[in-house]
Amino acid sequence: MLLALLRTGFITLLTAALLSTLAVAQTVSLKADAPKRYEVQRGDSLWTIASEFLDDPWMWPQLWQANPQVANPHLLYPGDVIELLDGRAGIRLQPRLRILTLQKPIPFMPLDKVSIFLNRDVMIDRPEFEDALYTVHITGDRTLASKGDKVEVLGDLTEGVTRYGIYRELDAIRDPLTRKHLGFRARALGSARLVNKEGRLPQLEITDSFEEIKVGDRLLPFIDNPFGEGFQPSVPDLPLHGTLLQGLAGQKLISRYQAVMLNVGEDQVQPGALLEIIAPGRRLRNHNTGEVVFAAENRKGTVMVYRVFENTSFALVMNSKEPMQSGDIFRRAEMN
Repeated sequence: MLLALLRTGFITLLTAALLSTLAVAQTVSLKADAPKRYEVQRGDSLWTIASEFLDDPWMWPQLWQANPQVANPHLLYPGDVIELLDGRAGIRLQPRLRILTLQKPIPFMPLDKVSIFLNRDVMIDRPEFEDALYTVHITGDRTLASKGDKVEVLGDLTEGVTRYGIYRELDAIRDPLTRKHLGFRARALGSARLVNKEGRLPQLEITDSFEEIKVGDRLLPFIDNPFGEGFQPSVPDLPLHGTLLQGLAGQKLISRYQAVMLNVGEDQVQPGALLEIIAPGRRLRNHNTGEVVFAAENRKGTVMVYRVFENTSFALVMNSKEPMQSGDIFRRAEMN
């Protein structure tokens, strides 16, 4: 009797799994210009493939579920062939013979997509900023420096660190609703590499510059890459919500692959967290009739957190249906 019940339960679960897989395949919708075949390239991920070929990139979990031969959705290999099935019912990955000693799997979200942002703007306490290294002289007795120039600095070098970010000014960040002080943002100007620490003053060469650099600008150590070869984005376990504070480049309208600041910190999110950006609902008045109507929430797109601080976090826009802006709200992404 017990064996029969177990067998019946197993069959029920198997049937549900098969029906779920069938439903998944039917819900995947391809773009009209999707090719019949695509070969995975280095730098590809399920997310980027879904963004390119599916009408909705958030269908990537269904894309994986519909292809049980893909054991791990975070591990794709160069040379895997993606075949777009006739009838637009789904996508099937057809892996080629893999020589694992010669090639590494592709991370789900390659680090190079976000690495340029890791040492841009930072949140920092004022005393720590004021105690940091600072430029005291630009070689050639120039007043401004840019990429390729050398600067001399005063202060204590960080042991073992050869790369530094260059920063100026501190902007006080407050929550727009509660007016709570969230910290100070140091604006990034560029980066520099230590080339001589034996002279009267340490000397660094500017390796990148976003703005011209002056005497008095501060230098902070580059953070070590804590993410391995790439991120593995995931939806936070607990519900959360908050406000998009600003675009980190100072732009009013924010689009794909641009960075934003959010009013949640390390106690609520971790790097890789996926969040959905929404234009909040609001009341509008019809100018002709005077009638008050309610405009519903509008889903704008998704972001992935890449760096967290005590009260704030920085995130990268992964996809956007329309530009985002300060004051938009966010919540835990929904995988549907």
